Amino acid sequence: MVMLDRRKLAVPLFAQAGAFVVVLVIGGFTGHAAPKPSPQGTPGTAVTASPSTASTGSPASAKGPAVKLSVKVTESGTNGLSQAGDTVAGRQVRVLQTESLAIAAAGTLSASGTQSTAQEYAANLPAGQYQVCINPPIGWGSAVRSTQALAGWICSTADLRKGPQVVTFRLIPQIPVAGQ
Repeated sequence: MVMLDRRKLAVPLFAQAGAFVVVLVIGGFTGHAAPKPSPQGTPGTAVTASPSTASTGSPASAKGPAVKLSVKVTESGTNGLSQAGDTVAGRQVRVLQTESLAIAAAGTLSASGTQSTAQEYAANLPAGQYQVCINPPIGWGSAVRSTQALAGWICSTADLRKGPQVVTFRLIPQIPVAGQ
């Protein structure tokens, strides 16, 4: 009869459990179930009321009256490779339900239509709390340190229980510091 050492069996078991957790986290950004809610509060991003009610984007499946969420992304400076505003054009936006991290809306940034270099996205969603995330280009990061990084995305909270909201992200080129 062969006797198995329990200690030798524990290592692969924990490795498999760790891999499963990674799959669940990645699933949160591909539209599948995720294991935990994200932390709340990002005081560094601007969240202001918006009177407009037009919309684009995909609505969430929850019930209730729709509330407009607008996302505005601006660039401070350039990375030497593009004109201001060109870098984030067409970048992905995802709006996640805060509690489950399920995708409530998704789309891409588009030009605001004015002389501004800002890129925008908008969606009508049921009243609730959301994480608004943008996928910045490589080499770009948030000018506001209090935004949250989640799997390479930059996220900020939006509380649509209070009415329409505008979430503004300010991006800057990240310059590597010597010795890091």
